[in-house]
Amino acid sequence: MEKKKLSRKSPEVLEKLAEVANAKRNAEVVTLREWYDTTAVHTPEIIEYMEKYKQLGRLGKELHNRNVPRVTERFGDGIRTLVEATYSREILNFSAPMCAMLCIK
Repeated sequence: MEKKKLSRKSPEVLEKLAEVANAKRNAEVVTLREWYDTTAVHTPEIIEYMEKYKQLGRLGKELHNRNVPRVTERFGDGIRTLVEATYSREILNFSAPMCAMLCIK
């Protein structure tokens, strides 16, 4: 069965974007990139991870593999991600350094 390719302007994607925006307003919810960019001081594990990998994809996969709870799930058409997963900042502050350490080792 062939997958339908979604556009960033399709009703499904716009609905998912609205859902994510709602969740973010209701709690301090961020994507992994937003968390990294807006955290004033990073732990040594995060600094070492970024020196080694230069991007957050591997860390996101490790968070997923360790069942770190997401507020909203990734959304896409199987080819690319159209809406990123979001997490509670409080949970990322605790779990991201541990997952980064696991990626490094």
